[in-house]
Amino acid sequence: MSWFGSKKTPPPTPAPKTRTSKPPVDDAVSEDPDRLLDESLDALGALLRTFGKFAFSLEEMTSAQLAERYERWARHVLNNAPPPEGTEAQRGRSWRALQRDFSDRRKAESEHVRRVRDLIWEVMNGVRRALSHDATADARLREPLEKLRRVVNSEATMAELRSEVGAAVAAIEETLAQRQDAQAGEVAGMAAKMLEAKGELLASQGDGEIDPLTQVFTKAPLDRHLENVASFSDFTSEPLSLLIVDGDHFKALNAAVGRGAGDRVLRAVADATVRAAARSTDYVARLGSDEFVIVLGDTAAADAAKVADRIVEAVRKISVPSRPGQAVSVSIGVAQRGRFEVCAAWLARAKVALDSAKQSGRDRVASAQEP
Repeated sequence: MSWFGSKKTPPPTPAPKTRTSKPPVDDAVSEDPDRLLDESLDALGALLRTFGKFAFSLEEMTSAQLAERYERWARHVLNNAPPPEGTEAQRGRSWRALQRDFSDRRKAESEHVRRVRDLIWEVMNGVRRALSHDATADARLREPLEKLRRVVNSEATMAELRSEVGAAVAAIEETLAQRQDAQAGEVAGMAAKMLEAKGELLASQGDGEIDPLTQVFTKAPLDRHLENVASFSDFTSEPLSLLIVDGDHFKALNAAVGRGAGDRVLRAVADATVRAAARSTDYVARLGSDEFVIVLGDTAAADAAKVADRIVEAVRKISVPSRPGQAVSVSIGVAQRGRFEVCAAWLARAKVALDSAKQSGRDRVASAQEP
């Protein structure tokens, strides 16, 4: 049988031999090439129909149109019918076209879900800015938005996202009903965006760039993460602390041992920071050449300083390739975020503390003054 012909009935199974007969072969592991091919095509057709049945609407195509499209692909695979946008004159199964079409649909769906999550973050950040001074609204919105933060940060299912978006929408609607001040219009805009996100979810996961050397996040996702955690900290009063870790004399170290060995030391420093900040609420990013930022969720300054001390101690134990006696150290600045403090000011205070640690002799931790 060829790949492009119609199915044919498999030949009769020969009678078993009298002395060395074997048990019949299970259909699922049949060694008959024709039967294997038929079963493979049947399975592929069923998968295509299932994909179409449960597809959700995208900007360029509705769920009904996608269901019909993949029904046509299934008929094309099973019966050599024309593919979508194909003609009766076309013969032969279009495997490459099917692969491209399926890949394009999955990419579009993934992008769609990513945009939904970004919209949810935008809404929550906007609500935080709009209501930052309103203690009553703060108390009403704290619990539903904290739950929403958890599911957006996790590998949550669409059902879980829909549930928490719905709860947040209800809380915002209740808040709007009780507010009569000048900010009601701005909050209403945020509520409308939340409702839009709810609609998107009913119709339908933070991406982060990784630094190739140290295997921690780069600066771009760090900026987004700071804004996101700051938004929820303002609602929940959860303490947030930030460490800036800077290698001591790393330029001189690179010059002494070579760039390759210096990179291995830098990777070891990154590993030490990750081990010290290993909770799901902690976040490590590379800020510059030998500078790292650690964001510690639900952590006050005193506990953050203890984490920083552990990093300093761990780095002191790092050995330099070909230089067993070479010392390695870091200086760390610690800052706890103030309520409603902008992230740039929070980072700046941590940087001032880092400079103080360096000026005091390096290989130590310094904490920032309160805002």
